Amino acid sequence: MTIAILTTRKNGVYETEVKTFNTMLSGIQSAMDWLISHNCRVVVIESTGKYWIPVFNLMEDSFALTLANPYFTKTFPGNKTDRRDAKWLAELHRLDLVQPSFIPPKHIRELRDLTRYRHKLVRARSSEKSRIHNILTVCNLMLSSVATDIFGKSGRNIMQAMLESKPLDEDLLSDLVLGKLREKIPQLVVALKGQLTSTQANKLSIALDNLKNFDEKISQIECLIEEKAKPLEDSITLLCSCFVIKKISAVAILSEIGTDMSCFPSSGHLCSWAGVCPQNNETGGKRRSAKTKKGNRYLKSILTQCVNSFSRSKKSSRLVSRFHSVKIRRGHNKAVMAVCRSLLISVYHILLKREAFRERSELTVSKDKVYSFAKVSVIY
Repeated sequence: MTIAILTTRKNGVYETEVKTFNTMLSGIQSAMDWLISHNCRVVVIESTGKYWIPVFNLMEDSFALTLANPYFTKTFPGNKTDRRDAKWLAELHRLDLVQPSFIPPKHIRELRDLTRYRHKLVRARSSEKSRIHNILTVCNLMLSSVATDIFGKSGRNIMQAMLESKPLDEDLLSDLVLGKLREKIPQLVVALKGQLTSTQANKLSIALDNLKNFDEKISQIECLIEEKAKPLEDSITLLCSCFVIKKISAVAILSEIGTDMSCFPSSGHLCSWAGVCPQNNETGGKRRSAKTKKGNRYLKSILTQCVNSFSRSKKSSRLVSRFHSVKIRRGHNKAVMAVCRSLLISVYHILLKREAFRERSELTVSKDKVYSFAKVSVIY
């Protein structure tokens, strides 16, 4: 860890002193003592992977910290060293050219760690489910062609019977299958005529064990998230007043943006930070189409899930009408991103004004526009 201190003398000359410390706890504490001995209380840190986090956590109570994205503070290529980078970063901060990264309070960061870990566990569980689908397909066991969800109680009973090499006839399936799937027992008998080889059976057994383990761990981490989110109950209730946001999504959104919207000058700044609006691409006074900018991929993923959940809804809502109007003109993906932006703007004002979401009394799309959209859809 290399630190540069920039000091201004009485004659206006700037002097730089550079020193290197190790990244152990003792090294970070020595660095803090060295900064305090030079009466340096304003510090800028370059965000590199996860390595900035322990330094930030130890220093945030004693220093005015700014976290800099290295993408925006790069020096000229070909002369990169840690000492030169430290001096360059200090000089940029002196000139007020460092754009600070958004860092929420400590309790929000702890909640963010839990929600992001849950996100990764859910993705890992989805990968395991895809692996099970592939195993059954390879063995010509077309369970998914008959059962809507092969990971329900009935589906798991059938897969367990496969591992035990039981004959999947109508008598056995009548004992294993529950609910409406019982009406499809004849189709199940035909779909399960394939053969599960020993290799695929071993893979299926391991995958089912992993799936069960993921279910248990996700339940555990959701309990931890619920406990950590108790101080945010008021904000969660406000966000859930919007019909597209469920509780787990509300918690995940708050873990990414916090509850204090004064950190963002406007809703546009928040949308830009999240990456749900297009980049600027203007030349010669002409504005060109541009793709969405890079932003917080976790927040973007949460908003996308919320929008996709109501994309087929027939509810009379401003968000639903906007989705369908944009979809007809620009396609599904652009409609999702457009409504993600609208949803995030609503979230911003809900948290800023501390008011529940209120739906407009009538749709924003007029009857004339609906009629013109219908004609376009017929032509296409």
